[in-house]
Amino acid sequence: MKHQINHEKDLQNAGLESTPVRQAVLHIIEEQKSPIDVASIVSSLESHNIKADKVTVYRILDLLAEKGLIARLEFQEGKFRYEVATSDHHHLICLNCGKIDAIEDNWIEDLEKEIKQKKGFIVQRHSIEFYGLCAECQKKST
Repeated sequence: MKHQINHEKDLQNAGLESTPVRQAVLHIIEEQKSPIDVASIVSSLESHNIKADKVTVYRILDLLAEKGLIARLEFQEGKFRYEVATSDHHHLICLNCGKIDAIEDNWIEDLEKEIKQKKGFIVQRHSIEFYGLCAECQKKST
């Protein structure tokens, strides 16, 4: 189940004014199954008759990321994508179609514990992306 953000409260707690555009951007990002890019956010705003130019959206995204409400991700495709800032999770990126799936699994926690035990190193954050072919693209290539 997705974490539901109280947009107005979270913006205020982060010391930001809770504007309709900021709330809408948070809502759009929250509703996505995978990280979303700026062009898609702008398009979604337009489809909901919310007026905000691309520069304004970039500023909002920078501010929300700075305040820790969203995470900015870069998957070596020449653009940033955004998602709700939650606990660490990881991504599968299809090199053929560009589909991005999240991985949330306990084996990473086990690895962090092992790193602490063996190396005395406490992991505070991490990012792991796996690049390959999704199941659908594998079917098409056979």
